[in-house]
Amino acid sequence: MFTSGIVPPWFYIMVLIVCILFVGIGYWVTRSEKGLQTGGDGKLASRAIYYENRFRSSAKPAEIIDVKTNYVGYVKRNFNSIFHQLRAFLSPRKNIRLTAENGDGKLKIQLQNVNDHTKFLFSSWEAEVTTSGIAERFTIESKSEKKSNINLSFTYKGEMIDVFNNVKESEIKVQKNGVDIARISYQRKLPPRKVFIDSKEGELPLLLLACMFEIVKYYD
Repeated sequence: MFTSGIVPPWFYIMVLIVCILFVGIGYWVTRSEKGLQTGGDGKLASRAIYYENRFRSSAKPAEIIDVKTNYVGYVKRNFNSIFHQLRAFLSPRKNIRLTAENGDGKLKIQLQNVNDHTKFLFSSWEAEVTTSGIAERFTIESKSEKKSNINLSFTYKGEMIDVFNNVKESEIKVQKNGVDIARISYQRKLPPRKVFIDSKEGELPLLLLACMFEIVKYYD
């Protein structure tokens, strides 16, 4: 009977090979995917669309365009190294760093999860939004009680913003003072899901709303 409790070296080698194959297959699948066709009149609309990445351990940018085919920007997950990316395959909710940038580079967003709880459901996020060189930093807090109803909140430009996601409705509501200021809807199927963003009166940038979707999906 085997009782030593020591994991044989070949097991770690097999895990490494599987991880490398997964990353390689993910790259091969996504590299041939066609990007969204852009054009438009240069003036951003209040609604946009994009397709999320097929894999959470992918570093490929998810590009966003508005309904007039103007290029809005991209959001992607960052990795320090190939080993960090391999670890993301095994633990996709560990050390998450997201970045986003608009077409002219004047709006940049950085997000980092703060996993200081035993359950990811209660994890918060440190955010930095830089607009024309001026940075605003804030924390996105999770007030969620269960995965089917996610509740996040943060202060942006001096206003309290609440984000609600009801999984059954496949919709994310963004509110200020109890009033809807944006909605994000998505198709309920396997990634890459098609995501629709409606910023209504444009109180929040389309790029920031895309980041909200990327954050919310890690709570499922």
